Amino acid sequence: MSTSSIIAHALQLAERIDLKGLERPDQFSSNPLAFKVASGGTVVLFRFGAAVFIGMNPLEEDGIVKRLDGRLIDPLVERETETAHILLKADGEDQPLPNGAICLKNDAPERLLLLAEALAMSVAFAYDERRITQAFDRVVPIASSLKQRKLLRGSQGNLVEQIGEALLIQQRLAGRVELADRPDVLWDHPDLERLWVKLTDEYDLGPRARAVGQKLEVIRETADTMADLLSTRTSHRLEWYIIGLICLELLLGLFNRVFK
Repeated sequence: MSTSSIIAHALQLAERIDLKGLERPDQFSSNPLAFKVASGGTVVLFRFGAAVFIGMNPLEEDGIVKRLDGRLIDPLVERETETAHILLKADGEDQPLPNGAICLKNDAPERLLLLAEALAMSVAFAYDERRITQAFDRVVPIASSLKQRKLLRGSQGNLVEQIGEALLIQQRLAGRVELADRPDVLWDHPDLERLWVKLTDEYDLGPRARAVGQKLEVIRETADTMADLLSTRTSHRLEWYIIGLICLELLLGLFNRVFK
């Protein structure tokens, strides 16, 4: 049997991609949007900001990315990437190989789409992991200050930034296909279920999703604690301001009585 190989390249381009209006007559999937190009390569675009190019050269990839200009919502300066070598072997088995390549029986759209789903989720998790690690690092000095019964100066601004970061990552996680859900392509091709399980294992999608969720929970709990402490501190300040104003009013009244 003949054997050939192609390259799959995944990029996290932005926070989101506006796919409305990009529908094509020749697309073989609408969610995610997937279609073939003239050279025979495959493009798969995901709403959560990832794009996967299969069997395309760098110039073709750049051309597609440029055509997406204006549809990339909050484009990334530093893009996450993932590359997979695909070995097409008719008498082989759909599975990852020890050398890191992915063996597929053929380049049928459903197989390429399933691989694209795994690669897109991998780069999306890489992006979330990087962002949440930066946010998680900011928790350490705040937690240390709380242990010393102190609040960091400027902690209110840091808190707002931290909550915003956590909410954005939560929104991204909620908007992406959950691992517990089957990709849409499996409803029409249940025979590829085993391939999907192997791909999720190959890219550690399950453990990575749980790790991100756990770190996100720590950030949210820390942010909630900080919000409560800041609220209490603000309330105490207001109480002292009110007491000060009452004392000032009493002094002014006493002054008026004495010197009239």
